Amino acid sequence: MTERKSAEEFSRAVLSAHRTLRDLLKEGQEQGYELDEMHFSFYYTPRRDILSRVIQDIESHVAKPKPTQAESKQAGYKLEELALVVFHGLKGWSSLKSYQSAGPQYDLLISGSGVEWTTALTMLSLELKEGSSTILVEAKATKSKVSDQQVARLCSLIETNLSTSSALGIFFTLNGASGFPKSGVQKQRTAGASRLRQLLFYAKTGKPIVVMDIDDIRSLTENGSLLRILERKIRDIEELTGLPIATQEVREIVLPENLAELKTELSESE
Repeated sequence: MTERKSAEEFSRAVLSAHRTLRDLLKEGQEQGYELDEMHFSFYYTPRRDILSRVIQDIESHVAKPKPTQAESKQAGYKLEELALVVFHGLKGWSSLKSYQSAGPQYDLLISGSGVEWTTALTMLSLELKEGSSTILVEAKATKSKVSDQQVARLCSLIETNLSTSSALGIFFTLNGASGFPKSGVQKQRTAGASRLRQLLFYAKTGKPIVVMDIDDIRSLTENGSLLRILERKIRDIEELTGLPIATQEVREIVLPENLAELKTELSESE
């Protein structure tokens, strides 16, 4: 057992730690390091070999001009695999599971614990309330944009089924969501459809809903990219709403076969 320090000893230890941190930060700045990028890269280090393989499969689907319903369903499975591999590269994760409530199943719920997980999420400017450290993921591999109805469904799941545990919702998509600006286009001054619902939901609950498209997916093999993309998208929501980012019972089911096999591969190769 660690010997209990006196108040004076503890204060001196804290002051010493602050001085050490200050000196390290100063040294890093003098040497030209981008400290935010260093932090992002430390907390997100993807398995490039497996992730590149999954992204290549998704790209093959994107290249098909008129995919069949069966092919679109298979692409949806690949997006679920993508989410599993991506969050396996985020430090602090402890659980990657599928869940089912009294209503429909949802794709993936990622949970974490400890200092690394909490630090990774607070780097996204999420103010984590007690117990609210899970991320709900939905994968949509349709050629069309994610609709307002689909965003509304995710919002409802977060607010009704995961109101105390969720911190963030993420869509992995091929073409984004309706009402969102295209990549490279100047920020819009008005919002409609899914974009409007995203902003209203954040204003009401303080929980961001982030939409990742194929351009975002292509960059996820880079160290730090996941946190960099999420931080940018969450900040964008904050700026559009004018609000600061704040940081039921469900039945767990076994992971689908494709995700279970991939999770085993990731674990065995660590």
